[in-house]
Amino acid sequence: MAVDMFHQNEIARAIRMLCQGATALTADTQPGYEASVGSNELFALGQQVRLRDSAGCEEKTVADKVGLTTVVFTEPIDSQYLVSRSGRLEVAAGGLDDVRWVGQGSPELMPRSPAERFPCVLVTPGPMRQPLSAGSNRAFQQDYTFSVYYVEAYEGDQRANIEVLEAAAALFNLLMADPYLGGTCWHSQVTEVDPEPPVQERLREREKPLRVVELTVLARRAAVWQPA
Repeated sequence: MAVDMFHQNEIARAIRMLCQGATALTADTQPGYEASVGSNELFALGQQVRLRDSAGCEEKTVADKVGLTTVVFTEPIDSQYLVSRSGRLEVAAGGLDDVRWVGQGSPELMPRSPAERFPCVLVTPGPMRQPLSAGSNRAFQQDYTFSVYYVEAYEGDQRANIEVLEAAAALFNLLMADPYLGGTCWHSQVTEVDPEPPVQERLREREKPLRVVELTVLARRAAVWQPA
């Protein structure tokens, strides 16, 4: 059965990119006005966006969206952006501008980092379940669970508590902006927001004074079984 059926890293990468206000290109750009992405739900007409890969970037304005996977610009694309160079399309402004980095793993396993590297976002893959009642002899329903942590240096005053929830709200809105997670699933949503998760207390017990908000994301997709 030469079929790729486990998609945890693929979905986690899409969530990390969404936390950065971006989605991956699914095809190399060609001369013209269009870019292909797994899902164009993140973008809006008239919005300033940026095409980027490891070789460079350029800003464009969204003129139209065709179907779920095409973004049309008001200006022609000047350079070529390649999937092999981690090509992406990202919002030029907005989202989580203050976040210093986005990574994958648990806050408890974070490398020691200087304070100026906070705030950050960490995506932690959780269980994947295939409900027996939702399966068939041709497809399996898959439910992937992820914890998305917003982490910043601890400040104890009231204003800091308000601001961390405002940042969590911005992260919530980004995660809910694209229910297809860059085309990696056919439905996703944030199912829970915990402003005082257990991991925060464990970090403080280890003398890591960090403020943490945990968002739980459920991504649902179907894996098709094709016998050889």
